[in-house]
Amino acid sequence: MDYLQDSSSSDHEHIQHQHFGFGSSLSSLDVHQLDFLQKNTHINHPNYFHHQEPVHRNSPSFDQGYQTLLSSPTQSALSNHHLTPQVHVTSKLVSEAMNTVGLAHKVANLSISTNSLCSLTKVGRNTTAYMIAPSNKSHLSFDSLPNDMIIKIFQWLDTCELLTVATVCRRFEKLIWNPILWKIIILKGEEISGDKALSCILRRLQNESDEEKCLNVERVMLSEGCKITDKGLQMIVKACPNLTHLQAQFCTTFSNQSLIEFVSKCTNLQHLDITGCSQISCININPSSSEGSRKLLLQYIDLTDCASLDDNGLRLIVKTCPLLIYFYLRRCMMLTDTSLKYISKFCIALKELSVSDCLNVTDFGLYELAKLGQTLRYLSVAKCKVSDVGLKYLARRCYKLRYLNCRGCEAISDDSIIVLARSCSRLRSLDIGKTDVSDAGLCALSESCPNLKKLSLKNCDMITDEGIKYLSYYCRGLQLLNIQDCNITADGYKSIKKFCRRCVIQHNNLILSFSLEDQS
Repeated sequence: MDYLQDSSSSDHEHIQHQHFGFGSSLSSLDVHQLDFLQKNTHINHPNYFHHQEPVHRNSPSFDQGYQTLLSSPTQSALSNHHLTPQVHVTSKLVSEAMNTVGLAHKVANLSISTNSLCSLTKVGRNTTAYMIAPSNKSHLSFDSLPNDMIIKIFQWLDTCELLTVATVCRRFEKLIWNPILWKIIILKGEEISGDKALSCILRRLQNESDEEKCLNVERVMLSEGCKITDKGLQMIVKACPNLTHLQAQFCTTFSNQSLIEFVSKCTNLQHLDITGCSQISCININPSSSEGSRKLLLQYIDLTDCASLDDNGLRLIVKTCPLLIYFYLRRCMMLTDTSLKYISKFCIALKELSVSDCLNVTDFGLYELAKLGQTLRYLSVAKCKVSDVGLKYLARRCYKLRYLNCRGCEAISDDSIIVLARSCSRLRSLDIGKTDVSDAGLCALSESCPNLKKLSLKNCDMITDEGIKYLSYYCRGLQLLNIQDCNITADGYKSIKKFCRRCVIQHNNLILSFSLEDQS
């Protein structure tokens, strides 16, 4: 997979998070994982990123030339947390705390179904205690930690892991339902029914807080086959009035009307990811022209693979969401240049846009997008019917572009790349794979964009060693280069390694690999 491809085709580069690979054995702890946790206590927890994180970042992006991240409320939690004077926590005690996080991950590594997940929310007095007692009475144990410290540690766990840890002992079972730990609900896997799981979790949170609504829940994330229906959306609306993020990928089980009711009642909603929801064709909360025109606060919308979306539906969406900053429309095949006209008219603050694989988008669409001017930072038009004419017009007006993906646009050549390089000197990431770009365009790019970090030249038959040598000399901060299916020899490869020492080179040239092995 190309490193610059859309998430569809994966050019939507979401920030990759570290996943802990604990095994299922509870008898031993992974020393390397423990060291990682101890050394990275001050790093933001993955659950608090958007992608997206727009990042997005959040846009959820691999590299857009810039990144927008939300700082985690657990940052520096263990080091800056103020303990009570009566409790003396030594380095050994913190190590025990970290061991418990490892234990939690090991326990949570077991598969969880909907029924078992729901049963975990009903743990009561008969909970079996599995707390490991210290071998020496004088040894400081995890039991000595105050509750607020344990809660800080539990913030590293996701939803299923929290529910599993609740079965360890009665103390954990009580602490697990602290509202602080339930700002984000993440459910993954086809074996989990989103409706049932959410019903059990929200009901338990309501019982613990003695309130009718779960005011602390801000994000609900469903992915990897976990789906909800119209009933699930209605449940979230009633129980979570402060919801700001909803991710429901490939949920073909809820209707367009239910989504409209959901966004109209969740007035704080800012992030909406409904990738692959084939029934969604529009989001319109102002069906009657006699009513006042209401606007949504949505800043991030991902409608990738929403096959029912057309120009008219998109017009209603952008008219209702004027604050949009991140907008992803990959493989929405019914969209045309008219949709881009609506986007530039109503979404004047738009920074990121992807219309990859929208085969009806042409140069006229780029003329419309050029109206966004210096606001536009990220653009993907991979496999669209655009040419040098449209790209040159866009580059001269959107001169603050950081990321551009025009992979597979075979009508693009050196003419537009030279204009792009001179106009958009702040480019950090560029994909011009399978285009008619030659060494001339690559040289212009190298001279004008010295801060380029990522570049894909896959299937560019006209690129040779000369262009690669020029690139390596001027762009010494290059971090990633894709030269798959290019006519590059060992000379070009060695040039990159000489001047761009940290650059990762992607290639599939077996002859090049063998020659480099022989030289080493």
